[in-house]
This record gives sequence, C-alpha cells and structure tokens, in this order.
Amino acid sequence: MTQLQTVPTVSAPLDTHTRSLLLAAEAVLAHLHPRAPLRLAQVNFEGVAYASAPDPDALRLNRALAEEVVLVASAQAAARALLGLAPSRMGLVRDAGELLASGLTEPEEKEVLPAYLSVLEARARVLLRRSWAEVEVVAAGLRELGQLDARDVAHRIACAQSIRGTLLN
Repeated sequence: MTQLQTVPTVSAPLDTHTRSLLLAAEAVLAHLHPRAPLRLAQVNFEGVAYASAPDPDALRLNRALAEEVVLVASAQAAARALLGLAPSRMGLVRDAGELLASGLTEPEEKEVLPAYLSVLEARARVLLRRSWAEVEVVAAGLRELGQLDARDVAHRIACAQSIRGTLLN
C-alpha cells in the first residue's frame, strides 16, 4: 500500500497564478496601510518594491508603525496559509521577523518575539480574508500586465471595493 506524504519536503516553484496572488496580497495590505515605509513603488513578479525603506529608529519609537510594517511584511506568509501552501521565505523583500526584532526595545519583548509575530500574521490573515476580492483583482492585473505601479494597484482595489459595495447594497 502506498503511503501518502502529508508534509511537503521541498517547496516546488510556484505557478504564475499562485505567485501573483502572494504578491497581490502584500500589495493590497500595503495599500490599506498608507504609511511612508509602506508606499508602493511597483509590484511585479520579482516582488513588491516600496518607495522607501523603514527606518529602524522610527520602528522603535512608533509601535503602531512597526506593527503595520511587520503585518504587511507577513502578508505573503499569511496568504500562503490561506491558500494551504507550505511556508517559505524565498522571494521576500522584507523579513517580518527582522523588522519586528528591530522595533523591539525591551528584553522581555524579544523573549516573546515568535508569539508576537504569529499574532501579527494572524491579523494579516484576517485582513486578507476580508480583502480577498481586492487581492484577486490585483493578481489578475499583475498576470495580465506583468507589472503594476501604485496608481494601478489603487485603481484596481477601488474597482473591487466598488463592485463589492454595489453587490452588497
């Protein structure tokens, strides 16, 4: 009898559809949190590019900013979980764990870093579930054009929200 493998050992390369969903998830969450280090420059199949990098001093001084930056950085991991894919850190521009660690100042906080990170990833999953229509629309645009700038992402998100609003009313 053949034994089924339940845990993947090596993550296979992602198809274009799945890769576009992961990138769109990060782009949508970045758009929903309009802070300076989360301003999109563009999104393409190489990754999500931001207009500026997060300042470690600003992350230490502003906990809300740090949480939003980490939440957006964990968007692809959250989308992988929603899609039932194995965790992977390949292709990430910003490492959520490193960003969170750079924003923490107290030793007690650093002791609970994995738990804190899992809470922020759970929040990212909740936001992605609520905004999955926007993720699908941005992903479709990415597959169609290969690259979207911030204005294109904003337009597609507004269209998806308008359609949802019309259908729900």
